[in-house]
Amino acid sequence: MAVSSFVIFPDGGWNNLPAPFQRLFEELGKKHLVYIVSAEPVSSQASVAVQTLSLEQVKTFDWEEAAAVVLHPCWIQAAMAADPKQLIAMPDSPQQGEPALWTKCRKWLCAHADLIITDAEPYYLEQAFCMEHVFLLDGRDEVTDLLARQAFGWMLSGFSPKPLVRLQQRCLAEWHSKQLSGDPKRTSGDKLSLYFFHAVYRYLVYDLERAREAVLAAFELAVLEGKADALSTYYRFLSAIELKQGLTRQAVQTYSFSAVTEEERRTVDFLDEWLNDGKDGLAGALLYRLNDDFKQSMERLELLNADPMAQRLSIECCIQTGRLNEALRRTANKQLRQGDDEQQYLLLRGTAALLAGHRHEAIHRFLEAAEHRIEALGNIAEIAALDSAVQELFRGSGLESSHD
Repeated sequence: MAVSSFVIFPDGGWNNLPAPFQRLFEELGKKHLVYIVSAEPVSSQASVAVQTLSLEQVKTFDWEEAAAVVLHPCWIQAAMAADPKQLIAMPDSPQQGEPALWTKCRKWLCAHADLIITDAEPYYLEQAFCMEHVFLLDGRDEVTDLLARQAFGWMLSGFSPKPLVRLQQRCLAEWHSKQLSGDPKRTSGDKLSLYFFHAVYRYLVYDLERAREAVLAAFELAVLEGKADALSTYYRFLSAIELKQGLTRQAVQTYSFSAVTEEERRTVDFLDEWLNDGKDGLAGALLYRLNDDFKQSMERLELLNADPMAQRLSIECCIQTGRLNEALRRTANKQLRQGDDEQQYLLLRGTAALLAGHRHEAIHRFLEAAEHRIEALGNIAEIAALDSAVQELFRGSGLESSHD
């Protein structure tokens, strides 16, 4: 359904918005009412009228025809509790040393969003491996930016942006291809990232032979540069490409060449055992996850839902990608929960209740979880930390990343 307005939950006020985002909001503001949750009035430099909302007004705002546009993960509880018609996530990418709470909130935000737009390519690719409607808007290429803006407009108009996802990925693949064949003076470091990203985009659009060529070129450069992660990052991704080609056994062998740590070698033993038992689907699902492709992993696991191990892997994927409600649904059967699973179930219920605005229920669940492990009380402390973060964001000061 279409919406008539959108409310921005900012990271540091209107003037701190990334330039591509600000232009997008101003463009869409010609057709929709625009609000921003802020204690400070919006600069007169904005080309459209942007009205401010207080935290109290957010609670009483008519959300039946409004979208929430969230730019900082710590807004998640305030935005989701409002129950907007649409939830659009536009968070910054994870920063080194940021609080663990921010990381969790960002994951939950993206998992619950109807649309995700980011201005950082590495984070875009991370989300493209987890969620459906993910777009890059970084001001680098006019065509790909246009598709991201179009996706936002379609969402507000009540149309699914899904047809634009693959189209943007194809455009991004072509952009990287042109960059690789363009400037002969590029440093090998620049070429390394270009080759690897090119491989990932070709993988996403199922152009698998070109993905293979690009990732092997990236691996060769990584070896020449003496990169410590040449095997674990670049060569390992070849196993995901081979999986998509239907070469499960070859993919497992490729992964085994990149297995360096004791834990990774144990994982190879699991994969080999499953292959010997004829459980190729299970091995493929885990191997996709080892390559951070949670979307493909979960698609495989859905086909194996009767298998207890597949059920457990599905729950783990849901939790790792922030799909709280889906994880809750899958763990609702008490017979499937063992040992620490009960505490995890209570923590999931508490977090889901918190995001829905049911604070007392959330605290009750966290206290129940603490009966199993006292560390669960930390979740109650995080509620206060979120409240404090929201107050800072509302004042327009933004939040600084720092170690826990």
